[in-house]
Amino acid sequence: MITLLWRTDAHLADVPPESRMDNWTQTILGKVRQIGDLARDLKADAVLDGGDFFHNKSPSRNSHELVRQAASAHAGYPCPVWATIGNHDVKYGSAEFLSESPLGVLYETGVFHRLYAPHEAVFERGGVKVRVVGIPYHGAHYDTNLLTTIVRGDEDWLVAVAHCLASPQGGTLFESEDVLKYSDLANLAPDAWCFGHWHKDQGVQRIGSKVFINTGSMSRGALRQDELKRVPSCVSLHFDKRLEVQIHPLQVQAAEDVFDLDNRARVESRENSMDALVDSIKATLTQRREGSLLEDIRGLSGVPDIVRERSCHYVEKAGG
Repeated sequence: MITLLWRTDAHLADVPPESRMDNWTQTILGKVRQIGDLARDLKADAVLDGGDFFHNKSPSRNSHELVRQAASAHAGYPCPVWATIGNHDVKYGSAEFLSESPLGVLYETGVFHRLYAPHEAVFERGGVKVRVVGIPYHGAHYDTNLLTTIVRGDEDWLVAVAHCLASPQGGTLFESEDVLKYSDLANLAPDAWCFGHWHKDQGVQRIGSKVFINTGSMSRGALRQDELKRVPSCVSLHFDKRLEVQIHPLQVQAAEDVFDLDNRARVESRENSMDALVDSIKATLTQRREGSLLEDIRGLSGVPDIVRERSCHYVEKAGG
């Protein structure tokens, strides 16, 4: 039997989200170590990471100490980690800036193995062969060729790890980013789809012989009700003549011990006001120009990276 352990969206950072009162860095690293312990207990062949291991896109906002601690937390793992690229792992959410990023450091040092074309993972034991391909984040509107051109080889099981939004219903999220529909993917080559990017827990679903794993982020950074009630987890995939999937809840502190609940109303009010402001600015600017607003923002000179990143984030959230 071949066993793989799935996790995604750790969002490791030096500074905690505004809603958290605990030591965010140590909390996330604690979960990383939990997953390493579970991998040892299960005798896992590898851990698959779905992207957004780091939270801050700008390299300068991630300390050397943070990268060192990330490497140290994986030093005790009994198996390799294969990771794809999330939108938070690289500047502007673009893989062309990978060499500047903390994730790029983890790749270069061998802490993580690359899981995106043309880099794939293959595992063989006892006459069973499993192949894993990665689909990194590549924008709010997905390139379907990255999905439909995945071709089976001589493997018994084919797994796709994708940093993309997906759900049983599909469609778009807030009319700004594509959401893949499970039933559309069920006709494609992979036997199992593991999704990162969307933090909410949508569970594990089977359509015919295909399995869709979409259990959400291993971290809880927001004050939304989903975050307060959700128990982060990782998922083990066991390959033999059949594919068995098991959800493993992670040990977390009670919501009232780590979230600033008194600040919740103020945060929600501010977020709603900011969304309305961004929608207004976007509508005004796009009426006056014909090119890409995101391209113009990225090309601004004399503007700090953090300002460009935040501006791009708000424009993407408002519809790009």
